[in-house]
Amino acid sequence: METSSTASSSIVGKLLEEISWEKAKDYRADGQGRENVLTAEVLIGLDFLPRTEFLAAVVGAASGADAARSKLAAEVEELQMHFLPGDFSPSASGGKPKLVVQPDAIFKTPSTYTLVEAKRIRYGSFQPEQLAREYITLMSRAEGAVPLLLLLGVAPPIRVKGNGQLGIAEAVGRFLGPVLERLGDPALPSESELMERIQEVFCWISWPDLDERVREAAAKYGVGRHSANASVQRVASFIRNAIAWHA
Repeated sequence: METSSTASSSIVGKLLEEISWEKAKDYRADGQGRENVLTAEVLIGLDFLPRTEFLAAVVGAASGADAARSKLAAEVEELQMHFLPGDFSPSASGGKPKLVVQPDAIFKTPSTYTLVEAKRIRYGSFQPEQLAREYITLMSRAEGAVPLLLLLGVAPPIRVKGNGQLGIAEAVGRFLGPVLERLGDPALPSESELMERIQEVFCWISWPDLDERVREAAAKYGVGRHSANASVQRVASFIRNAIAWHA
């Protein structure tokens, strides 16, 4: 079985690379409130904890896209986690890409492909076209795998800059047509097809709900060996402390 290509060092390395492109002073005070720091800390913990008991529980506690989430949860032990993977564009686009998105993470399993978009705990909002652009990119790049777009740390209605609070379908639908028109690529899914599939692709879990699932999983976990169990409890506490720190 192929294991995850991501370890703590690579997640930290990607975070450091991101900081190098931003203003370092924005990460003072231990990066408190920065969504990339929180996401890195949570994904490190979920990558290292027993996945069936913890990551699958988090996926199972999310809302939306029930069938896709079930497939992802069933394959978490084979999941490859890529944090801050860089620029992505629809694979159908030829030449210089007209659309580029930067997911917070990509999860790959044998039969699923998940784009993760995380938001900070306080006042996290989406750019107007963000979800439409990420949705188009996901559906193009899934290439036969079951697509899933996981909104980490938010629950609808979501804040969309300049548009107030919107449901998922409205936040996507308001901007989907114009984005597809600009791309002008007949190989991409149609607007009607994409709108019809929103409910089977989008899912979400808030930070408080994720925290609660980790607490429940830690309370139930036990392997009969004190040292191993203590290690699991420390990593679970690391996730919970990170969420509390950034709140």
